[in-house]
Amino acid sequence: MSPSYARFYMNISNKTTVDSFINGIILLDKSVSDYTLDSDFIFKGNYKCLKKAIAYAKKTIDNIVKKQPLSINPLIFAGKVDCYKNRLMLAIWNSLTKEKLSRGEPEAAAIYLQVASGHDPMNNIYKKFSIKRKKEVYRKLVERVKNLDIVFINEIQYLEGKHEAMSLLLEMVKFMESINKPIIMTSQKTDLDKAGLIPELAERFESFEYIKIPLPDAEDRIKMLEDFLKEENLSLENELIKNSWQENTEKYSLKHLMGKLNRLTYEAKNSVITAETIEYIFEEKDSMRKILDAVCEYFRIDVKTLIIDERRFACERAIAMYFMKNINREMSFSEIGRRLKRSEDTARIACDKIGRIVDGDKEFINKKKPSQIKTDVEEIGKALNLLD
Repeated sequence: MSPSYARFYMNISNKTTVDSFINGIILLDKSVSDYTLDSDFIFKGNYKCLKKAIAYAKKTIDNIVKKQPLSINPLIFAGKVDCYKNRLMLAIWNSLTKEKLSRGEPEAAAIYLQVASGHDPMNNIYKKFSIKRKKEVYRKLVERVKNLDIVFINEIQYLEGKHEAMSLLLEMVKFMESINKPIIMTSQKTDLDKAGLIPELAERFESFEYIKIPLPDAEDRIKMLEDFLKEENLSLENELIKNSWQENTEKYSLKHLMGKLNRLTYEAKNSVITAETIEYIFEEKDSMRKILDAVCEYFRIDVKTLIIDERRFACERAIAMYFMKNINREMSFSEIGRRLKRSEDTARIACDKIGRIVDGDKEFINKKKPSQIKTDVEEIGKALNLLD
């Protein structure tokens, strides 16, 4: 099972108490998934794009279980969307638990903080707290973290400009450093040197490592294909298919690459990958245009209007995003947002709304009745040959 990636605003309201505030910003999911460093495909392949990050991850685990001083704290994984930063954090969590259990110790105790993008009630609510309540928040957070093995803070780039939230987390970081407990962070920013990551953070860190996770290069992509074929007992019709794979995946993130590899399992004919198989799984290059054309034809608007018009066609745009995600499950919300000149959060919210309406929710979008939206989705689905 995957961890619950609930955002702060799902747990925090304007009537928030200190305890509910803390519970809202901390995710403590025990069923964190099976992405262990020594069993998940991507982590045992020794690929160059992840080699340094995995080496530091294993060193962190080793230091914790052996109760050795940490030479680097905090550790920051930086990379673009879908480069497996989060999967790497979860792998550390699970691997640490596995290692501790093998030594007869309790499973790893960790907390996971997800920094929200856009509207962030954590920052807005915390800055409204009195000085007394802020001190109480810090005191209770310290009580939580001092008995932990590790703290994860995800997407720290969203802390920029949120001075109240930054102040709180910096105090916690300072405390964790003082008791020699590791903090692992992630950031989508890769164009800054480590000292310029976020000035307020950099000033507080005595020692930290900023590890960039690049896109897999040609050598990594071919090796991943070969490793996957071996693991799944698949073969290639001919060696030229490797060249096609390499060319088609040139700009793929790790997550998207894994999505395509998994497609091979289902599309292979008698366990053989043919040139037609490769062509088929990459035809999504055109599927985005087909979706936009189908949506625009149905609503009798042009693609430029669908993208540019900010309010009037919000519902139509949400339906287009919904089909993009459902036809290409491995496509990220960030990429869907980019296709329609919108943010990652906008794409995620749009897909969730349309999905809920399709499932029977009575939500309106731009004063459009849910029954009509459901009909629109069904008719466009037929046009795309997704429904009978």
